[in-house]
Amino acid sequence: MSSHPMTENFRNDALTKRPYLRLEWRLAALAHPVRREVQPEDGRIRQWIYVEDLGKYLRVVTLADGITPHNAFPDRRFEP
Repeated sequence: MSSHPMTENFRNDALTKRPYLRLEWRLAALAHPVRREVQPEDGRIRQWIYVEDLGKYLRVVTLADGITPHNAFPDRRFEP
């Protein structure tokens, strides 16, 4: 994953807490999200995708560029 841009938070927090996160899930969320929302306060973008292996929706939060991940986690409260 080192060849892909990511924030310090993503590298040091999200990947440490959730080592099972796969690059292909993150890329799929960016390419074909079920829902996409821009956070008005900072321009970060929330994108969700259903991950069959998890049996849950994964929320991927990127910087405003829509590419650089800031956080990713299974979202228990998400409803499509």
